[in-house]
Amino acid sequence: MFIDSFFNIISKFHHNRISLYSKNLDFNNLIDIGTHKGEFLESFLKIKKIKKFYCFEPQKKIYDNLKKIFVKKNKIKLYNYALGDTCLNKKIYINSLTSTSTLSKFNHRSKYLKFKNFLTGTDLKNQTSYLVNQKTIDKVFKKISLKKTFVKIDVEGYEYKVLVGAQKKINQLTYILVENQFFNQYKNYGNIKKFLLKNNFEVVKNFYFPTFHYKDVLYKKKGQ
Repeated sequence: MFIDSFFNIISKFHHNRISLYSKNLDFNNLIDIGTHKGEFLESFLKIKKIKKFYCFEPQKKIYDNLKKIFVKKNKIKLYNYALGDTCLNKKIYINSLTSTSTLSKFNHRSKYLKFKNFLTGTDLKNQTSYLVNQKTIDKVFKKISLKKTFVKIDVEGYEYKVLVGAQKKINQLTYILVENQFFNQYKNYGNIKKFLLKNNFEVVKNFYFPTFHYKDVLYKKKGQ
């Protein structure tokens, strides 16, 4: 699929740019939420000081491939479930361009969504979906310290829900990298910036994707 190959190439460039900037930041652990095929993970594996990688990917086939690729990497712990604001079973919608699969509800009035579906050949009426297990950051890391941790969240419009599920652990986190989309293709997106500013985080860097349809925003906990 041409569109898939195209985005893989520019995604690799984008992620390498983020890892190059991040290698001098003060953190020891990485939580990769929305690992997909490991594109972001591979770029951060180059940062040798990172002691542990916690990677979350709910798509079954992609998770199985991740296990095969990273089976010998002792620093990497893979989880085949989603993260959100509650612990329950949640429906995930699988797109032909699997990097855009999502747990979010679509805004069918979005012109950008219609354009994206045209490019990827996605028909929302015939879209594959199934239930996945969803947990929260607070639940998964209840007994694990997250001090000096870098969190990356790329979950196609579900980022706010993930953050809400970290009410108890959020004060331990040092860096949070969140995808910020410029178009209204999802419902109930939530005000991520307001939430993080309220929890004493500040914006330190914006990484614009080469096609400029979204950016990754890096937040840092004040005082850390």
